[in-house]
Amino acid sequence: MPENIKDTARRALELSLKYGCQSAKIVTDISTQSSYTVRDDKLDRLHQSTGSSLYLQLYVDERYGCYSSNRTEPGELENFIKNAVAATRLIASDPFRSLPPKELYYKGGKPDLKQYDPSFENISQQEKSQIAFSCACEMYKKDKRIISVNSEFGDSNDYTYMIDSQGFEGESKETLFTISAECSVKDKGDSRPESWWYESSILFENLKREGCGIKAMERALARLQPKKMKSGKYTMVVENTVSSRLISPVISALSGAAIQQNNSFLKDKLHSRIFPSDFYLSDKAHLIGAIGSRYFDGEGIATKEMNIIEAGVINCYFINSYYSKKLDMPITIEGPSVLTCTSDGSFTSGSAEKNLDSILKKTDKGIFVTGFNGGNTNSSTGDFSFGVQGFYYENGVILHPIKEMNVTGNIVSLLNNLIFTGDDPRKSSRWLIPTLAFESVNFSGT
Repeated sequence: MPENIKDTARRALELSLKYGCQSAKIVTDISTQSSYTVRDDKLDRLHQSTGSSLYLQLYVDERYGCYSSNRTEPGELENFIKNAVAATRLIASDPFRSLPPKELYYKGGKPDLKQYDPSFENISQQEKSQIAFSCACEMYKKDKRIISVNSEFGDSNDYTYMIDSQGFEGESKETLFTISAECSVKDKGDSRPESWWYESSILFENLKREGCGIKAMERALARLQPKKMKSGKYTMVVENTVSSRLISPVISALSGAAIQQNNSFLKDKLHSRIFPSDFYLSDKAHLIGAIGSRYFDGEGIATKEMNIIEAGVINCYFINSYYSKKLDMPITIEGPSVLTCTSDGSFTSGSAEKNLDSILKKTDKGIFVTGFNGGNTNSSTGDFSFGVQGFYYENGVILHPIKEMNVTGNIVSLLNNLIFTGDDPRKSSRWLIPTLAFESVNFSGT
């Protein structure tokens, strides 16, 4: 199958140049996915799909067009590309659009990043279904307060091939296996607290199959009988399942698009100390076996380990070839691959001194946030307002769940109130953000 995809991409590139493109990039991919969803004790949904797509990026007389199709038969492909080139000529000129400099391309020859499980095709439907049923069984009828449970096993197998008119050629193969669980329970009145949990892995044999349902059930039951809290300033500890929500606005503000459009609260802050000296964001792009590891980005530019924010100082923006020209800044990368957040720049995990229990004890009392309910961040100022769910704790002991609380502030100010950075990122995500603790955070309640 990959050879057929490669042949299609090469043919598409030839046709693009034949019909008048000065340069072009072609991306083809094929994806196989399946999911098995169990509701209570019955199979609720079975989904299986295989699809392929062709993406064209065409550069014609200082004009740029992007097109996609899944019809790649020879006759249809030629007609599609001929029309795409003609359509591109009708677009307004944009002299900043071009392929990146060839010297920045990934040249190959690096070790395998372990993103693909060759056993993918050998896993039976029966085994996949059984995993979903076993997860649901961990919750179903295990407590009289349970209303409903849902579990799902899902997997995906993605192959991508990229080629362009400057000679770049790259391919990637990725698999992912996921198990997830949801549980809703009955509380007083019409209240129906619910919670979730999930596990994922690149390799099927490493997928944690037991305990996902139990975790979701325990988290849902823990949310029964919440109490309102008074408005005020509290210490806030944010669980590693949702801590990335507070890092995401920073990454967005570092993008070339936001900076060029004057829509970034970090514009003109390059090489400035904006955050505390114990705040580090790094991109571990070549971390073997980590979800999201890659040797090249969507432009074919070689990735590398980057200290994005080092000791509070912003070292780089995410600048692709387009915004490099518009901003007159050097190209870096389009965005992070495997994002890490640490207090000293070293990436390790598993320290008992920096796990959740330790942080709760060290911070004495406050709000332990386990979820965000809506809200938004102003990308120009960094001001935010989020609804939160979680628990009130004292002396490191969780006392009761909270309800109807919002947290407000400014992302820069919040991060400058960071007092503890955990050593416990979840490996089920490409953003390895640990438990984070902040002091003097504004909460609104009763």
